[in-house]
Parts: sequence; C-alpha cells; structure tokens
Amino acid sequence: MPTALPYEEPSLIRLLVFSSLLYLLNLARVVADFLLHGGIVAEIALGVIYGSPLAALLPTEWEETFTVLGYLGLILVVFEGGLSSNLPMLLSNLPLSIICALVGIGVPIAFAFALLNAAFGYKPLEAFAAGAALSSTSLGTTLAALNSVTKDSASASTRGPPSPTTPTKSAIDCSLPTTRSPSPVQRAVTHRSLATEPAATSLQQSRIGTVLISAAIIDDVVGLVIAAVVPALALVQSSTSQSGKTSLAWTIIQPLLSSVLIAAIAPLVARFLLRPLFWHRGVGELWCAPARIDKPWGTWVFAKIGSGWGSEKHADAVKLFLMVVTVSAMAAISYYTGTSILYGAYIAGLILTYISQPPTTPPLPADRDERIAGKHHHKQRTEDLSFEATFSRLVGPVQDHVLLPLFFASIGFAIPFLDLWKPKIIWRGIVYSILMCLAKLAVGLPILFHGPLIHHAPLLWQRIWNSTVAFFARAKPIIPAKYKHSSRASPRSDPPSHKSTPALGDSKDATRASTPPPPLPSSTPAAVFMGVAMVARGEIGLLIAQLARGDSSSGGTPGLLGEEPFLLCIWAILLCTLVGPISLGFIVRRWGARVNAGVWA
Repeated sequence: MPTALPYEEPSLIRLLVFSSLLYLLNLARVVADFLLHGGIVAEIALGVIYGSPLAALLPTEWEETFTVLGYLGLILVVFEGGLSSNLPMLLSNLPLSIICALVGIGVPIAFAFALLNAAFGYKPLEAFAAGAALSSTSLGTTLAALNSVTKDSASASTRGPPSPTTPTKSAIDCSLPTTRSPSPVQRAVTHRSLATEPAATSLQQSRIGTVLISAAIIDDVVGLVIAAVVPALALVQSSTSQSGKTSLAWTIIQPLLSSVLIAAIAPLVARFLLRPLFWHRGVGELWCAPARIDKPWGTWVFAKIGSGWGSEKHADAVKLFLMVVTVSAMAAISYYTGTSILYGAYIAGLILTYISQPPTTPPLPADRDERIAGKHHHKQRTEDLSFEATFSRLVGPVQDHVLLPLFFASIGFAIPFLDLWKPKIIWRGIVYSILMCLAKLAVGLPILFHGPLIHHAPLLWQRIWNSTVAFFARAKPIIPAKYKHSSRASPRSDPPSHKSTPALGDSKDATRASTPPPPLPSSTPAAVFMGVAMVARGEIGLLIAQLARGDSSSGGTPGLLGEEPFLLCIWAILLCTLVGPISLGFIVRRWGARVNAGVWA
C-alpha cells in the first residue's frame, strides 16, 4: 500500500466532464426555474444523463464521491431549516404537524395495499414495502424547492425603483471607511429607513411553513424506522426463529425511542446548560457579535490591540466553528443511537437559534426617543448574533451552487432509467404514481378542516351543551338550581310546546341566529400548498426501495420487493419528485400571500 498518493495532472477529458457537469447543473436549474418553476427536475435529469443510467460519463468512484458531497448538502439544507424555524410556533403547532405526518404515512400504505395487492395481485409484504417507500417525504427536496421559490419571490418583490427613504448603495458606500464597520449613526439611519418598510413573513417562518417542515421531519424519522424494519422483515420472512422476532421488535423500537429521547433531552440541555454558558458574562456575544462602540470583540487582548480585530468576518468565523461543532455532535448522536442524521441536523439548528436569542429586554422607558433607541439596539444585537445570517454568507453560495446540485444529480445516478420502459411497467407505474400523488395530497385535509373546526367548534359545543341540558331538564322532575329560572314559565307542562325555546341560553341562541358568524378566511390555498409540498419523494424513498429489493441476485440478503414492484416504486418516486417542486412553484407564484394569510401567517 503506497504511503502517499502520486500527484498527477488530471486529464483534459476528466476536467471537461466535471466542469461541464457542474456548469450545466447550475444553468439547467436557472432555465427550468424560469420555464417550469422546478430547477430540481433538470438537475435530476442531468444526473441520469451523466451517470450510470444513460451515458456513464462519470466513473463509479466519482458517483460515490458526488453522492457523499450531495448528502452533505442535504444535511446543510435541513440544518438551515432548523436555523430559520420559529420555535414558539413550532411547539404550538406540534399536534397538527403530527396529525399531518400520520396522514402522510398511513394513506400511501393503505393505497398501496388497495392497488398492488388487491388490483395487481402482488404479495401483501410487497405492497407494504412499496407503500412504505412512498410514505416518506423528501425533506431536502421540499426545503430546496421552498427556498428557491421564496428567493425568487423576494427578488421579484424587490425589483423596481428604490423608495425615497431608503439610502442607495452608492450613498452608503461613499460614507463608509474602507477598513471599519459602519458607525452607530450610519446604522441608526439604515435601521430607521428599513423600519419604514413592512416586514413580510417568509414561508419558512409562517405557521403553514412550520407545520410543513415539522411534518416532513416526522415523516423522515418514521421513514428511517421503516428503512430499518424492511430488511428485518425480509430476514423474519426467511427465518421463523424467536431471535429474529426479538430483533425485529428492537429494530422498530430503537429509532423511535432514540428520536423521542433526543427531542426530550436536547431542549433541557439547551435551556439549562448551553444557553447559560453562552450568556455567562456575555461570552457568547463578545465572540459571536462584531465589535461596536459599546462592545469590544473577544478578550481584552484583542480589545487592547484594536487594529482590525472584531470585524464581521472574525465573528462569523467563531459562529461557523460553533455550527460545525453542534452539527457534528448532533449528527454523531443521531447516527449512533439509530435515528436519522437529518433529524440531528434539524435539532442542531433549533439549539443554535434558541441559545443565541438575546435575553428579554427590560421594560421600555416612557420617552419615545429612548424607546426607539432601545428597540433598535435589541434588533441590532439579534442581527449580530444571527447564525442564520452567517450561514447564508459563508455556506450559502457553496451549498446553492455545488452541494445541492450534486445531491439532486446523485438521485439521478440511482434511477434505473432503461428498465422503466417496458409497456406493463409504464402503465402500472403511472397509475401507481398518480395514486401516490393523491395520497400525499391528502395531507392537506387536516389543514382544510382545521380552520373551520377551530372557528365553529365553540358554537357547536355550546349548542350540544344546551341541547343536553334541555333534554335532562325535561326528563327529570328534579332540576338543578342553576336551571330553575328557565322552567318557571311552564312548571306543569309535560312536553314543551312547539314554539317554546330551550331552557338555557335562549337569548344567546337568538342573538347568534340573528347575527351571522364572521367570515372565515379560506384555508384552501394553505391546504393545497401543504399537500403539494409533501408530494416530493427522493432520497429516503430510494433508500427504502433499494433495501426492500435486497441483494438476492448475487446471493445476498433476500428482499421483499420483486423486480416489477421495485420498478413501480421507482416510477412513483421519480414522477412525484418531478411533479412536486413544479406544482409547488406554480402554487406559490399563483397565490402568493394567500398561502400564509389569516391563521396560517
């Protein structure tokens, strides 16, 4: 074994292949975003063309390397989703997210049994494995499509002439020194101009976006559980020993138990250990926020030197180190406890978002100028400590132009493209794909019924209560004292007359009958957005399908899926991953602010 790799100049062909792939991935994404609202489609198609399915221009070791780099980009996308999450909204909408996730898991499996087992005649375990592969949601694909749509909408909304209150870039640049950050006066002017502009809630931080991300996270965790269960089911099918059944039970319990424990322990560690350490004597703000007039950077040594130390780049370097340590720790904990690395990356983003929030400000003074200055100071501290902003500056360009395109291209590497074009596989695969799209669209039903249920539930409960009280008041001769005043008008009337009103709440019912309820904002755009955003499958679906197929052809572990059901799964995963981002971009651009309007803002 050589002690060092000989350094050799790469061949021109390899340089051209790699550079053309990277360039065309970015170019195709821009063109497909403009034409189809789905750049992910073009990136997957290029992966199919360049990879083993068609032209095989890339060596196998390159495909393996690009798969690793692409999965790193997927981890970073999920981590960024945790950084941008709204923590209070995430906790308050967790029950709704669990309901949506359960619908998105149960309905595809039920539809798979109805079609593959009842209609096509495949075995029940094959139908379960095929439905399980389509029960997961590609969190990375969903977040990438959501980020793409959000950035395009934001750039479109900011086009046009600048407002007269907003200083132009040239004016700001001319007034700044070349080696120092903006002065407090310049920052105050900038913040005063920005304060006059309305702040629009992004889709990721809105209520519907928070429900979507958390439901997709739950889907991925359950998908990892299913991915671990499928090989165990294959072993149990081939072996009926008691040890196989015991290992199957532990295989099911371990990922769920570890996910629940991580979700329970991580907030406690962040609340009682990490956040106190971060804010102990202001150490976190000293190192993670750039120097200001009223705050030095780092220790007294750097404050004493004062020549160039404490810029935004130095603070970003410290925050980048903390992000690498936190993501690495949570990824390792998640991996070795048997749950998803993506789950750990999302928890890491939530932890950093929580510990970096400045403490609650004291009561604002009565003076208006002091109150405005206090708000600006708190906002400035929040922006200086933002890990999300640092991630966007340092990691965002590499993620958007290198890692994420390679991730979607790696999905194309894993698609057996030529095997999909048998006539029987084509029509069955299209039928199964349509059914799986409808199954994930059903996730929007809880969103559709949530608004009317919350709106009309108090009135419905009051009417049920009044009817119950009136029924028991007529059936029993002994009436509670709180209801006696309602029966004095007809104490001896056995059945009440046809024109009589209920014994309790008659004036309130009359008032409600005379005044119509306030109009209910439509939840249809939010429900359609939720269902369409969950349609895209991807890496988890391909993983489950490959594990369910097994390696029986080369004498390895036998699988649950035969050749035909496996190709039907690939058809459904491919079409859902193509249709989902395109439909999501179309819906967001068509309905715009109506998606996160009203109760879903």
